[in-house]
Amino acid sequence: MPGRAPRIHALAVSVALALGGCSEPAGSRSEPTPSEPSPGPAPAGCRDYSTLDVSQLPPLEGGPHAALLDQVWRTVLDKHFDPTLGCTDWPKLREIHARKVAEAHSDAEAYAQINAMLDELGQSHTRLFAPSAAEDTVGPASPELVVRWVGDELVVVSSHADGPQGPVLPGAALLAINDVPVGPLVAEVRERYGQRALPRMIARAVAARLSCEREGQVKKLKVTNPDKDQRNAVRVVPCVTPPGERITLGNLRDVPTRVEHRMLGDGVGLLRFNVWMLPMVKQMEAALAEMRAQGMRALVLDLRGNPGGVGAMAVPVARMLLDHDGSLGTMRFRDFEQELHVEPGDDPFVGPVVVLVDESTASTSEIFVVGMRDLGRITVIGGQPSAGAALPSVIEQLPGGALLQTVVADYRSPNGTVVEGQGITPDVRVEESREAFVGGRDPVLEAAREHLAGALAALPTPPAADTDGDATAPEPPTAEGSTGAGPG
Repeated sequence: MPGRAPRIHALAVSVALALGGCSEPAGSRSEPTPSEPSPGPAPAGCRDYSTLDVSQLPPLEGGPHAALLDQVWRTVLDKHFDPTLGCTDWPKLREIHARKVAEAHSDAEAYAQINAMLDELGQSHTRLFAPSAAEDTVGPASPELVVRWVGDELVVVSSHADGPQGPVLPGAALLAINDVPVGPLVAEVRERYGQRALPRMIARAVAARLSCEREGQVKKLKVTNPDKDQRNAVRVVPCVTPPGERITLGNLRDVPTRVEHRMLGDGVGLLRFNVWMLPMVKQMEAALAEMRAQGMRALVLDLRGNPGGVGAMAVPVARMLLDHDGSLGTMRFRDFEQELHVEPGDDPFVGPVVVLVDESTASTSEIFVVGMRDLGRITVIGGQPSAGAALPSVIEQLPGGALLQTVVADYRSPNGTVVEGQGITPDVRVEESREAFVGGRDPVLEAAREHLAGALAALPTPPAADTDGDATAPEPPTAEGSTGAGPG
């Protein structure tokens, strides 16, 4: 497909990855464990469509998009993990939305109606993307800032954007983009997705409107400055292309990948990455090794804004932090189940770990977080629950170039927690306000550092060496652990 790829909900994997790739390469020690088929009976009053005779379906109304709707409908029928399709009347929905598609006056209207049919399932990771992706981002570049829904307004929570009129300051409230007020957009998103999904979906919508076709173009922003006078200001700021290696895997194309790390002081390291793609694992291993060599005794893993990616990556990342066997949960396909089994790494980091989440922490990120929390390995800190979008899916290209993302499995955490539609509530919920971000502050990271300071203080102190020099007492494992330590 020429040009850019659409912004696709992540945990998107090819069929091969979904069935056998949520593990390390063949011969490694951490492969997901398939189990016998256990689909169970359909709920009372719900029809099982796995035996539906599609040849008996009535023909659809004509029009240039009828075949596309029918193909999407049949693909979901064949691949969805739930043969009842959420207890919907799937054949009836085919007829209803086919009539609306036949009345569409443009490709955009037709795609919107087909997606309305998919929305009837009430699940994430199910969407049809037009070949041009015109409904989504303009391009890969954008101003150097992050906007989130905080309190009851769009707030610039971090910014390096600067222009002739001055910088866009953290703590500013976003009022308009290119002279278009954001208020109507907020109202539209709230009406379509509801209040719970508003923080995540409005952040995505604003990011799309901030995007530029290429680096060097500019965006005109109207903001309320975070000064005591709360004055409105206009800033014209350039768009830049995100740094990092671009990776293509299947229909996930030209994805910019970034792994960042640094020491925060007091023995605490920070690791942040923007998406889950397998080639990034080596960079993460190197980052952890470097920080451990610098004296890291506790880790902050920042998954805020991380939308997910390839589910296979969750297992090797978990191995870096586990010194015993564990499971990140189970994916239930229509005909079998697959456990995300993890065996310990060769030299895992076993000091205290905090994971940061927000409303845009989704998909693979959520599976990793809830799995590691169920194992008792991490503390979750954030200002908002995570996205609640954690269903394994596949992406395939249809004739004509459209991309269809389809859910193929359900997910349950090791303790049986359902993340889809619920999200992950932080163990430590941080009250966020516009004022908290003024001056470049990060209230969630500050809370993580405070938590880890307490965790490190509670660790036992190794005994001092024998002053007579005859012998030393055996030294217990440090916060970083040692080879062979722990139940693994």
